[in-house]
Amino acid sequence: MKQDMGTVLELVQEAGIGELLKGAGDKRYEASGVHLKDGYLHIIFDDNSRLLRLMPDWHHAGEEPRFLDLKGTGAGYEDITYQSSTHRWYCLIEAAETKSGVLMPRVDAFDESFAFISTYWLNFPLKKGNKGFEGLSTLRYAGNEYLLGLCEGNDCKSGSAGVQPGKGRIQVFWWAAESWGHAGTIRLPETVCFKDYASLDIRNGCLTVISQSSSAMWIGHLRAQPAGLDDLFEDDGLLFLFPRDEEGRIMYCNPEGVTWLGGDRLVVVSDKGKSDQPGRCARKAQSIHIFRLPGWALR
Repeated sequence: MKQDMGTVLELVQEAGIGELLKGAGDKRYEASGVHLKDGYLHIIFDDNSRLLRLMPDWHHAGEEPRFLDLKGTGAGYEDITYQSSTHRWYCLIEAAETKSGVLMPRVDAFDESFAFISTYWLNFPLKKGNKGFEGLSTLRYAGNEYLLGLCEGNDCKSGSAGVQPGKGRIQVFWWAAESWGHAGTIRLPETVCFKDYASLDIRNGCLTVISQSSSAMWIGHLRAQPAGLDDLFEDDGLLFLFPRDEEGRIMYCNPEGVTWLGGDRLVVVSDKGKSDQPGRCARKAQSIHIFRLPGWALR
């Protein structure tokens, strides 16, 4: 699956997060995750522990976006998801150090009103804290519900090994004995040639993964009755590209979170730009984007 051969996503609308907030001034909004629930977008940030709640049609919503303080254990979160069976929100901490000095991902659990419940380790040791889990979602499989943690690097590695495409990995966790134990690994098809992995979402039989460095998105259809974690996907899936400029250069340099609106539309949030990125990247940073997938309808 050649990375430059994907279908280009069609931009519907977008706005800088600061533009949507009264009195925002020069504040930074390092958006890192988004989840749609009950008609509202719930956006979290990796530089603070607040949550932004707003309607997808922000121009005509009739109500102002609202911030909530998440009084958990993290100073910021990498992604957010909701588990309907337990009525719990989970916010992802990329990596933290255990009492024994081991680095592992962690999740903070909140009730439906975002009152803090507890924090839990995801039992998967990491070698580096800045190359841990970037995405979080839930999966119902074989009668059980699991948490999915998306590794940022290929083969869950950092450094040069982590940017060698074709080894996207999602770690699977199940609830037992009051903790999230490691249940296995989902291997994305080798044709998913991303340099890194930024977020994931599961809706209506589809698994969606976005990449920041590749500025692209992959969608795979899940089998209704897979034989195992290595038999989840019906085929190699479909590749989509975030729009490029007139010269074919990447403009969406910092996509960090994704959630489906339904039908052929999805929402992506972008982090702040990096100092070594070209100026065109800054114009799409710290923003909310709604894209349409040409010729697509979510099942």
